[in-house]
Amino acid sequence: MNLLESSENKKCRIISVNLCDSLKEHLWAMGVYPHATLYVKRYGWFKSSVQIQIGQRLIALGKDQARSIEICAA
Repeated sequence: MNLLESSENKKCRIISVNLCDSLKEHLWAMGVYPHATLYVKRYGWFKSSVQIQIGQRLIALGKDQARSIEICAA
């Protein structure tokens, strides 16, 4: 399942991040890396974006980035 297929206010664990190396490194620097736990806070209109929380940090991702992050329930 990818991040866009999850529901709001759900705790998830990241399995993989399938993006190009430069975007992957940028997300890893923000804490979005395999085995990290996150909370899906809310979605934008028509799931055009997703806001996640990792620790105390809130991060907004576009739908293309969210589709590239594989998750499982934590």
